[in-house]
Amino acid sequence: MRQRPHLVLLHGWGMERRVFSPWLPMLEQDFHVHSWELPGHGERPCPAAGWQWETELDDLRERLAAVPAASILLGWSLGGLLALALALRGDLRLTGLVLVATSPCFVERPDWSAGIAAQTLDDFARELTRDAQGLRRRFFALQTLGDPAARARMPQIDDWPLPDRDCLQAGLEFLRDIDLRPSLHALPYPVLLLQGDADRIVLPAAAEALQQALPGSVLRLLHCGHAPFLSQPAACSQALREVFLA
Repeated sequence: MRQRPHLVLLHGWGMERRVFSPWLPMLEQDFHVHSWELPGHGERPCPAAGWQWETELDDLRERLAAVPAASILLGWSLGGLLALALALRGDLRLTGLVLVATSPCFVERPDWSAGIAAQTLDDFARELTRDAQGLRRRFFALQTLGDPAARARMPQIDDWPLPDRDCLQAGLEFLRDIDLRPSLHALPYPVLLLQGDADRIVLPAAAEALQQALPGSVLRLLHCGHAPFLSQPAACSQALREVFLA
């Protein structure tokens, strides 16, 4: 009997691992699935010293080393930015990388039109201090805008505890400041990019740029918004099977 590979899931900003729950029954047919919380989200506390980018990458490396076998790492949105940064460090127990609605640079820059306006994240940061729950609710609505399939499968987020505000603020700063484009290079294992063609947060152009900058990577452009695994779970599962189990 074929051994099921280990698959590690990292969620996005303001979410928690439960966001993957509707997709898990499909994934668990083919993979040993590990869903991890980001700091300050779900049941994982925010570090007393604050959520630091390099410290989090070190922690993820240690956690991957503790998985019983080499893993496929899947990150969505902010989780994808962390997954990509970790993979680019090298020397990991990875057999593959999946980037879902992920950009190497989330914010527009003079030489990068495939990001969102920096003002948008600044507005989010101000809103966070006034109405964090309302901000999260509006951010979730933006993820599923024009995507009724994702909206129907999105768990009831109002029942979830609000993530730690300091970690939410740090996550916004990561999205604003981190630019991995100068570090992009070929990786020694398969890379799958899952991207919605109607994504309002990560533009398809960002995924196309990643495909060009990561030689050999496979891009699946799906008809959906920012959460392809909710909109089209079967198509996402099939893409994983084709890239990693064929």
